[in-house]
Amino acid sequence: MTSNEKPKLAMYWASSCGGCEISTLNIGEHILAVDATFDLAFFPCIADFKVKDVEGYEDGFIDVCLFNGAIRNSENEEMAKLLRRKSKVLVAFGSCAYEGCIPARSNLTSKQATLNTVYF
Repeated sequence: MTSNEKPKLAMYWASSCGGCEISTLNIGEHILAVDATFDLAFFPCIADFKVKDVEGYEDGFIDVCLFNGAIRNSENEEMAKLLRRKSKVLVAFGSCAYEGCIPARSNLTSKQATLNTVYF
């Protein structure tokens, strides 16, 4: 990184309640300080980033990735592994990422019971 280049920031959500995105985007004008400090490398919640963008980065390209949400399926697992490889620092961000919280409630019942509750 050159002296005038800003560090790269990424934020991704796996299976989550959505609270981290809401609180992150609810910082009001302080979002300008984030923009002044970091270049966004991946933040699909607020900008049109694609997985292929991240796949094209060199390993370690992202300086800090805030990874929120629980890993509940193979897509979540693949994204966690990809972002870990592409990031110098991967942070388990929010209680869904480090405690499971709402997404982990599904672990207390069967897959079919969860699907019935959600979709029927």
